[in-house]
Amino acid sequence: MMIFHIMLKAIKLTLRDKGYFLYMMIFPLALILVLGSVLQDAFSSDVELDKMTVEYTVQKDSPVGKAFSEFATGASGKQVTFKEADSAKAGKDAVVNGDAVGFVDVKDDLTVTTNAPSQIEMSVLDGYLDGFAAQYRLASTIIKVDPTQASVLQNPPKASDSAIQVEKLASGNNISAFEYYAIAMIAMVMMFGINSGINVFREEKVRHTDVRLFIAPIKKSTAIIGNFLGAIFMQTMSLILLMVISNLFFGVHWGDYALVIFVIYFSLLFLSVALGMAVDVFSNGNPAANGAATILIQVFAFLGGAYFPTGDGLMSKLSPIGWVRIGVRDVLYNHDVAAAVFPIGLNLLITAVLVVGMSLWIRRKEVY
Repeated sequence: MMIFHIMLKAIKLTLRDKGYFLYMMIFPLALILVLGSVLQDAFSSDVELDKMTVEYTVQKDSPVGKAFSEFATGASGKQVTFKEADSAKAGKDAVVNGDAVGFVDVKDDLTVTTNAPSQIEMSVLDGYLDGFAAQYRLASTIIKVDPTQASVLQNPPKASDSAIQVEKLASGNNISAFEYYAIAMIAMVMMFGINSGINVFREEKVRHTDVRLFIAPIKKSTAIIGNFLGAIFMQTMSLILLMVISNLFFGVHWGDYALVIFVIYFSLLFLSVALGMAVDVFSNGNPAANGAATILIQVFAFLGGAYFPTGDGLMSKLSPIGWVRIGVRDVLYNHDVAAAVFPIGLNLLITAVLVVGMSLWIRRKEVY
């Protein structure tokens, strides 16, 4: 029962700290809004294709040239325009001047001239020319087999500009900037538990109430556990609020996986608070521990992709924020629930090691 009294006391002290809400709520939400707004174009997979002009000339009395002229007339549309040049020189000049993406000289075969087009433009141009080649070979084959069917190819059916629809599937590689930073910032906020862990018992020392606790008829572990649970409770409330706000305002739909994702973040919370307590214990309450913890959090945030995407490579996996971010993303967007096992298991394993280490260390000391 005494544990819950100490826990309640820790919660009340935290609620009186206005800086706590600034640090745990306003700061991460502001970062999500700013970084998401500034970098949203970097996360967009939409490709805007500029209008393309392809100039061409055809040799008179050439079967290929006649077929290409008919193809160019039918293929011209809003995005790609085939334009017959006055001469080969005029067509090449248009390419050099940037007025055309390519120039096609049609004789018995096709000679294409380009001037370092983009990969997208080159792919589109290749697609059209490959389409013409396939159509011409098909027409030649049909005429050889049955000349009476050649008229079928004179007016082939044309697809409208809206005939091709692109359906985007949500995946870990196709999320908005707001979604990315909401996931990463919640992980970073859970990592702030290091500071809470450092202050689990330090506040008792600062207020000189630790002496009263130790002379009271309670175990030393009772005081530590009570303060630990108080820190965990406040961090948990922050986690719930951040998940709700990110769902309402930043488009992160946790959906059926909300509980699994909550457990992933919660395991990181346990790790961070335990790590903060370990820093305080092993440093013998050194005041510089808070500054060192802040630097450590920023290093983890940098490696884990909290400020800019770092992918899924070794850099991200060196940071608790990184492996939690990857796990949450895979569960949420790739529907891979098994991806939660690694971050949860690793966080709890490290927490257990820290708790055992602290217990052994404290037992060796007369006073904590």
